Amino acid sequence: MANAEEISAVVDAVITAFDANPTLWAAFLTRSKLETEVAALESAERNLRAEYNDETATYNDDLAANQAAQAASKAQIDAL
Repeated sequence: MANAEEISAVVDAVITAFDANPTLWAAFLTRSKLETEVAALESAERNLRAEYNDETATYNDDLAANQAAQAASKAQIDAL
């Protein structure tokens, strides 16, 4: 854990970086939080898209197999 001098140095750096403007500091914290939320939402979207793509591929494979079975059955009917 940081000691008092290290904490003070960090606080001084923050105050300097934001020109002792609490509005800028609050905006920075809010933006950081929102950017983290956006990153999590984007990750969830990528996961959902990957899942959807996998399910779509499975559906397409199942559909193709069904259509092939139909074609085979129809060919047998036509052969009668």
